[in-house]
Amino acid sequence: MATISQTMDKLMGDKEGDKSCPPATQDITLNLKNRGKAIDSANYGPENPDLPNTGFWKEKADEWEVSIEDAKQSRCGNCAAFNRSDSMLDCIENGIGGEGDAEEFIDKADLGYCEIFDFKCAASRTCDAWVSESDEGEDMDEEGEDMFEQPMLVIKIGAKRK
Repeated sequence: MATISQTMDKLMGDKEGDKSCPPATQDITLNLKNRGKAIDSANYGPENPDLPNTGFWKEKADEWEVSIEDAKQSRCGNCAAFNRSDSMLDCIENGIGGEGDAEEFIDKADLGYCEIFDFKCAASRTCDAWVSESDEGEDMDEEGEDMFEQPMLVIKIGAKRK
């Protein structure tokens, strides 16, 4: 009797069942489910980054207490949780499979993988869980002590929006 994983591998056209790739890179239904969670719990967007999206960016600026221009600088593409390693891009490409030119699609959409919400993510979008990569030691005082007693980032996943 086949396991669910083996059955899904056959349905998805993955005869080997690549266990090194995150499941959401191989399963579009799971990817969409996880993306939906990011939209609902962390305001992932904007829907179309090519539009001005003034309301979306104003809401982000208010949430982060920064200017709209500064909010627009915090995108998935420069988030610490955005993974565009060669191996991850291979996973995404394999998951897209033979439906069109996967590599061209990945490049055009500037896709990567969100390590926080486990889904394929576009670099031009953002969410409330955006995290910067800080240089080691930048928050240290002259004696090498951490200047902050409280965490710099609090991610409120699943919190009700105002």
